[in-house]
Amino acid sequence: MSMRLRKAVNGKTAQAADAELRPRAQAKYRQILDSARVLFLDQGFDATSMDAIAREAGVSKATLYVHFDDKDDLLLALVNDECKRYGPKTLWRDHGGRIDLRAELHAIATVFLEAFLDQRGLAVHRLVMSCASRYPRVGEVFMKSGPDRCDAEVAAFLRAAQKQELVDVPDVGMAATQFLSLIQGKEILKWALSMKAPSPARRRALIENGIDVFLAAYERRPVASKQMQRNPADTSGRR
Repeated sequence: MSMRLRKAVNGKTAQAADAELRPRAQAKYRQILDSARVLFLDQGFDATSMDAIAREAGVSKATLYVHFDDKDDLLLALVNDECKRYGPKTLWRDHGGRIDLRAELHAIATVFLEAFLDQRGLAVHRLVMSCASRYPRVGEVFMKSGPDRCDAEVAAFLRAAQKQELVDVPDVGMAATQFLSLIQGKEILKWALSMKAPSPARRRALIENGIDVFLAAYERRPVASKQMQRNPADTSGRR
């Protein structure tokens, strides 16, 4: 991979890397990535050769190697690109106003669940799972661009909600992971195993029940309300 593209994989945004490429080189780079994606998902990573990728992309092997050192390099760039372009959209942005706790958790959960149940996202997830044990860097790129980013955005939301005294969260990072785990349940695992995707009703239930459980644990309530929950009044038999 060229030095500029290597920087993109190591943390620079794909858009910034694209902007540095001449238009013709940029088009070739995109052709190669798109062709590699088709072949990796159709034939598998191991069964796909660089010769096949060059043929599919309609470029020479010399052009292919201008952009990528080898097939592993190409896989890293592909996973990074797919996560940035087709992974979950931004889950939450600080709007500076008063937070509607349930409504904004619902919006976060909806975007997150829909992204992971998308066919394109599922295909990339399977590709990463099939390669990660032999190419740990693939897993690192995937985690940084996808799950870690989602956790960080939920954590930012929880910190903002905590400043407004809406939640009481001792460990914001852990709570962010817990929330997204409640929302996805086993559905993402079942989807990855080619089982049937959850129905709209099931998705709604996952979101609503997940929010209920999360708020039961972390929503800040008046002190008097907490004391009432701990020591409910026993009116039976009292004189």
